Amino acid sequence: MFINEFNKRESIIFINLVQALANADEVFAHSEQILIDDYIKELSLNNETIEKLTYESAIEELSSSTDRIKNILYFELLGLALADGSYDEKEIKLLDNIAYKLNIDNAKQQDFINYFKMTKNVNDFITMNPECKIKLLKETAMDLI
Repeated sequence: MFINEFNKRESIIFINLVQALANADEVFAHSEQILIDDYIKELSLNNETIEKLTYESAIEELSSSTDRIKNILYFELLGLALADGSYDEKEIKLLDNIAYKLNIDNAKQQDFINYFKMTKNVNDFITMNPECKIKLLKETAMDLI
């Protein structure tokens, strides 16, 4: 939703962390590769320009990013982890570690989780046109980030 705010380096770091999250459960599904490919396209990157980073170096490089960028990155990773409906223990550990390293407190993490729960409720139960749903969800997410 907000990854277009990343600069090129932050985009590369994001892709590396997405790949780490996708591999956290040691099962790399075809659907995860499709999603990664979509992210790469949306960020105007290509596989040849994406430097492979260690988890530690990716996190270290983010230390100089703004809080907004850190929040966006965590928000997007959390959304990815929750997208398939299962939230593996290894994914939770990785996300908790990322939040800790990026100084994202428990209250902010819970706000993000609540957002994704609310998103599901809006999609499942609120009968409004799709444009209104998208506007509502985007405005709510903007307030969180």
